[in-house]
Amino acid sequence: MSFNVNIGALALCLAVLAPWASGQEEEVRFREPLFFSEVDKEMRTPQAVRVGGVVFVAAMSSPGETLEQQQRTIYIRLQSVLGNYGLRMQDVVQERVYLKQGSDYEKAKAARLLVYGEGGGPALSLVEVAGFEDGKTLVEIELVAVANPEEG
Repeated sequence: MSFNVNIGALALCLAVLAPWASGQEEEVRFREPLFFSEVDKEMRTPQAVRVGGVVFVAAMSSPGETLEQQQRTIYIRLQSVLGNYGLRMQDVVQERVYLKQGSDYEKAKAARLLVYGEGGGPALSLVEVAGFEDGKTLVEIELVAVANPEEG
């Protein structure tokens, strides 16, 4: 069984990477990318990509003076991105929170409770980073969400 799974995974990787490895111009097509601007579209850097029932949302930041302000606005934006795919924050299965200061974990955790409630929320990876492109950024958040197959 393990051997069959490995062969399947290898075949999938080869099918996805073959056009790229051979130098062909053929583009691997995703079901539904979401671009925030024409610049994003030209640079081919979507804010989110839906592949089947899974939506991958790139790390997002926000202006604000405090971690709480930035995080609140980021969650509103993330809800908006997911809404484009008919998903909600309850559909999030994994979240990565990038903090400028690891000591802000408790503040970040409190903001997550407001979004996900006491039920636990998605799997969390918390990462302290050396810094962000914008020196005023204190937090960035990225998500993976999965559509509920029963909802269509």
